[in-house]
Amino acid sequence: MTRRARAVLAGLVFAAAGAAAQDPNTMRAHFINVGQGDATLLEFSCGVVMIDAGGQGSRDTSALVAYLQNFFAGRPELHDTIRAVFITHNHVDHTRGLRAVIRHFHVQRLIENGQRGKNPAHDPGDQALLAGKNAPGHPTNWIDLDESEIAQTEEGLTGSDIDPVSCSGTDPEIRVLSADYADNPGWTAGTFNDKNNHSLVIRVDFGHASFLFTGDLETEAIGTLLQNYANSAVLDVDVWHVGHHGSYNGTTSALLARIVHPEIAVISMGSCEDTGQWTARAYGHPRKPAIDELKWAITRHRPARRVYVATAVNNFYATTMRDAIYATGWDGTIVIRAGADGSYVVTTEAPPVPAC
Repeated sequence: MTRRARAVLAGLVFAAAGAAAQDPNTMRAHFINVGQGDATLLEFSCGVVMIDAGGQGSRDTSALVAYLQNFFAGRPELHDTIRAVFITHNHVDHTRGLRAVIRHFHVQRLIENGQRGKNPAHDPGDQALLAGKNAPGHPTNWIDLDESEIAQTEEGLTGSDIDPVSCSGTDPEIRVLSADYADNPGWTAGTFNDKNNHSLVIRVDFGHASFLFTGDLETEAIGTLLQNYANSAVLDVDVWHVGHHGSYNGTTSALLARIVHPEIAVISMGSCEDTGQWTARAYGHPRKPAIDELKWAITRHRPARRVYVATAVNNFYATTMRDAIYATGWDGTIVIRAGADGSYVVTTEAPPVPAC
C-alpha cells in the first residue's frame, strides 16, 4: 500500500470516528485533506454546509467523496444532505470535486461568486463549476453573489439561503462579507482580473465561537475588505482559515490585527513531498512570511510537530511548530470541535512527517 493510500485510509477511519450525533451546543469544522486544494465541512446538530469542494487531483476527489460517505454513515439522521455548498471562487483547486459531491449527496443550494473567466470552455475551474451545475441531482437553488448585494449591509449578507441551518440549542449564524466586484474598486488591472480577489469571504458564528474563511483573497483585495469594515468588529474571530493556502500574499499584518487575537489558524495545502505542476512544492506553500506573521499573532499552542515551510518555490526547510497553526499538508484532515462557550478542541490525523 502506498503512503498516500495509507493516508486516505486513515482519513476514512478518522471521518467515521469523528461523526456522531451532536450536542446542540457543539459544532465541528472538518478541514478535509484534499492535497493542494480546499474542502471544509461545517457540522452542526441539525445539518451541515460545505465551503469549497476542491482538490489536487482525481484521487483527492475520490478521497473527499469517501470522507463524506463515512461522515454521513455516522450521522444517518442527516440523510446525506448538505444544506449549502459555498464555492469561494471558481479555480479548480476549489471546484474539482463539486460534480462528484453533487452526484453522491443531496446538495440543496450552491452559492458562488459568479466570477467567470473570459473563455469558460478552456478554464478548468469554470468547467468544474458548470459541470456541477449540470450534474445529475444538481441543486435547485443556484445563487450567484455580487459585492453590490453585500455593500448594502453593515455586517455582511445573510438570510435563509446564506444561512440555511436553523438548529435548536445554539443556532449557527453564517454571513458573507465579500464577493465578486463588478467594477474595479481601485485595484491594479492584474489584481482585478485575478479570480482570487473576488473570493467569497464567509464568517461563521456559533455562540461564542467564531470562524473566518477568506478564500484566496490577496493583498490588495484584503486591503479593500479592511476598508469596507473599518468601523466594524466583524473580522474579529477566533479561528482563521488562512488565505490562499498559506501563500506570501494571502496573509497580512493588517488583517491579523483586525482578527485581533486569533487562537487557531488552519491552512489547506498539499504535502511538500508531492511533485508536479499544481502542488504545494511547485507553489511554495506555506510560505515563510505568512508563517512568521501567524506565529506573532496566534495566541494558543499546539503539540509540537516537525513541519516544512517554504522560502521559495521548491525550497523548504524543517522547523518545529508549537503555535496553534495547523495545515492539512502537515497534519492531514483537521477537525476543530467548537463549543458554544467559545472552547475549542483540535484533533488531526497526524500522518508521518514527509521527507522534504
